[in-house]
Amino acid sequence: MKNQNEWNRREFIVKPLALAGAAGILGRTDLLFANPPMITTASGPVLQRTLGKTGLTLPIVSMGVMNADIPGLLRRAYELGIRHFDTAAGYQQGRNEEMVGQVIKDMGIREKVTIATKEAVRDHERELNTADGKARFIEHTEKSLKRLQMDHVDILFYHSVDSVGDARSEGPLEALRTLKKEGKTRFIGISTHKTVDVISEAIRLNMFDVVLVTLNYTMAHDHGILGTIERAAKSGIGVIAMKTQAGGSVRPDTHLPKPLPPVSQTALLKWVLNHDFVTTAIPGFSTYEHLEQDFSVAGNLAYTEEEKTFLADKSFTAQAEFCQQCSECREACPKRVEVPALMRSHMYALQYGNTDMARTMLAGIPAGKGLEACRLCDACSVACRNSVQVARKIGELKALTRGAAFAV
Repeated sequence: MKNQNEWNRREFIVKPLALAGAAGILGRTDLLFANPPMITTASGPVLQRTLGKTGLTLPIVSMGVMNADIPGLLRRAYELGIRHFDTAAGYQQGRNEEMVGQVIKDMGIREKVTIATKEAVRDHERELNTADGKARFIEHTEKSLKRLQMDHVDILFYHSVDSVGDARSEGPLEALRTLKKEGKTRFIGISTHKTVDVISEAIRLNMFDVVLVTLNYTMAHDHGILGTIERAAKSGIGVIAMKTQAGGSVRPDTHLPKPLPPVSQTALLKWVLNHDFVTTAIPGFSTYEHLEQDFSVAGNLAYTEEEKTFLADKSFTAQAEFCQQCSECREACPKRVEVPALMRSHMYALQYGNTDMARTMLAGIPAGKGLEACRLCDACSVACRNSVQVARKIGELKALTRGAAFAV
């Protein structure tokens, strides 16, 4: 666990760089730790919605902490008006939870914020019987609470559930019921990248309070995904959206004809939040500039003329190359490689700049179904129905992982 001095040194170096050249309040270091927190934006009071049957009322923009490693960014997010912070046991190998917990403790705001963390079932745990699976899930949660320095979280997610079979796994489900009964979490949720199948099963199970789902503009014409999410909301399940900006503004610039304009990020976030069945979004900003940019939409979801022009350009969906995790590519591969997992690894490494998450994702792919199988092919013939250039991205992953610094 990092001590406070280590964090302070990191902020001393990084914060001036993050703030340099930024407009408005970012240029006012005297306001970085202003008190009380600001609950308005330049465009008006922060819009809030109720998270399904939980009764929690949240600002429509929250913080996905996964890519952040600067404690001051969380403090600034709170001062602007963000009240929900989302982390997970696997983010930065537990250091993300430690940072969140320390900041919340130092600020003395535990009762004023909604904290969510997530526990995934590791591959070697999938075959455990119900009792052992339950015990292991509870053990992982207890470690998360220790890292967070909290006796409970507000939302505990069964994390990265990408099959109906996993959604039905009795060990984790029993653990969630027990942890909620014991007060270790106020509410329980499920997070998934396989929206239609898993969320439909979550609705059927009738035990989840919250769902965390992928939703962005590349899915605008997918009525199956949109309809399933809306059906979950109508059933009383609170909906939180992730991957709202289709992988973020950082792109490998070797394949984009032109860089994404800054207005793209607010336009994409507004598109998600203009679906009123979404309570809040958790964009994963990691700089002060991106925090200010994302939170600027919280007071007004009306599109500017620039944003309308951006969304009207239908080339974005193809340029974004956002993998929707449909798995059709896996079936098209003669080796049945886990292409969706490789595409997420590529997004983490080359769009988020989060090589730790990419490394973890690659390491979790079953033997013979990852990059080692791809290296045996001279060329990749897998095609994607959603314009993802699978062969190019696998090639970029191969090149990236050849470096000693990226050993899996």
